[in-house]
Amino acid sequence: MKQNSEYLTANNLPRNFEITRDSIFTASGKNIRMETRNLTVKYGSKIGIQDISLPIENKKVTALIGPSGCGKTTFLRALNRMHDLTRIASVTGEVLLDNKNIYDPDVNPVIIRRKIGMVFQKPTPFPTMSIYDNVVAGLKLVGIRNKSLLNEVCERALTQAALFDEVKDRMKDPGMSLSGGQQQRLSIARALAVEPEVLLMDEPTSSLDPQATSRIEELIHTLKDQVTIVIITHNMQQAARVSDKTAFFYVGHVVEMGETKTLFTNPKEKRTEEYITGRFG
Repeated sequence: MKQNSEYLTANNLPRNFEITRDSIFTASGKNIRMETRNLTVKYGSKIGIQDISLPIENKKVTALIGPSGCGKTTFLRALNRMHDLTRIASVTGEVLLDNKNIYDPDVNPVIIRRKIGMVFQKPTPFPTMSIYDNVVAGLKLVGIRNKSLLNEVCERALTQAALFDEVKDRMKDPGMSLSGGQQQRLSIARALAVEPEVLLMDEPTSSLDPQATSRIEELIHTLKDQVTIVIITHNMQQAARVSDKTAFFYVGHVVEMGETKTLFTNPKEKRTEEYITGRFG
């Protein structure tokens, strides 16, 4: 099995691969918004990620980097219970949001997905809906029909997503009529409309051109004053530009996490340095 496989087994880690406590960034609980403890996700008998304990600081951008198939998306989807929708997936360990385990039996996953929004790799506007209806879809889903409230939320979310001025005269146009970069910002606006506490972003610029990518990165810088962000990226320069913290994933484990500038200029682990400098990946 290849080392960068989507799954791993107990015996297929590289022989020189070792996780040490010193490799993992730890922080005082004072500014932690989310935290995973011994988080493991399996697909049937195959392991996607194993025993990941990771703090996510409040109103900071945390970047997840690592080779394709190393468990980044598996980890991200565990943060808002998206694996509940996959029949063969099982999750053990804890994911804490403000010290409450989101996997406790009394926790409603629908509410969790409102508190922890997600933006996917490709823009995901609802194809049959207008720009306006795309933004307020989540509110309507929970029964909100007050027109003035919906209008207020729509304008606020589009403004937060740096899109309102571009679409304010086109609210009835289909969401799919927008450019790729605008569609991604529309997807972000839809996530922001329900006022999430955490925003998960799975390679949000991978399908966009450089200009649209720059707009999304500027948006991330603005949004982190309002919401905690976790972003997956394969672009080392992007991770360096947008994130405060970076975690390096490899075959289902976190090898190293720390301040982004420190991790990129002075990593503690040899395998982190090898990945950042392009020797594998």
